[in-house]
Amino acid sequence: MKNKNQNKKRITEGMFFEIRITSRYINLMGMQAFNKMKIDISFEEYLILDVVSYNEGICQIDLAKKLLRDRSNIGKIVSALEKKGLIKINPDTRNKRLIKKLYISEKGLKKCNDINMKLNPYIKILNETIKEDEQKIIVKSMMKCREIIENIVETKI
Repeated sequence: MKNKNQNKKRITEGMFFEIRITSRYINLMGMQAFNKMKIDISFEEYLILDVVSYNEGICQIDLAKKLLRDRSNIGKIVSALEKKGLIKINPDTRNKRLIKKLYISEKGLKKCNDINMKLNPYIKILNETIKEDEQKIIVKSMMKCREIIENIVETKI
């Protein structure tokens, strides 16, 4: 007698599961690299520092949306980065509401560049393993997938 579920594709055999596992491996790789290199900020702090370095004046709310993290968590990390002198927070207004705009400091830019140099061997391995044209296809497919999911998922950030 056949099992009813034999013909159904399991979620753990599909694209969404592969994306989830890949994302977890990327986080693990980042955390392990930071531990091995004894970098004095966390991988999460680095991600925020990197985003701010390419998005000068981004507000905390937009940063939270970009990284899909809750505002309070972003606020704690941003405060820690400010205390370390890596970013500057400037108050501003948008739609008559007070917002905090984020800017990378000289110290933060140097830290970000130093970390990027240290991460280059890891990036190089990936770039040598996955060819540039394949990377472009992956990025395009991932962006399409993310955009579709963004329209389905309700976020409260």
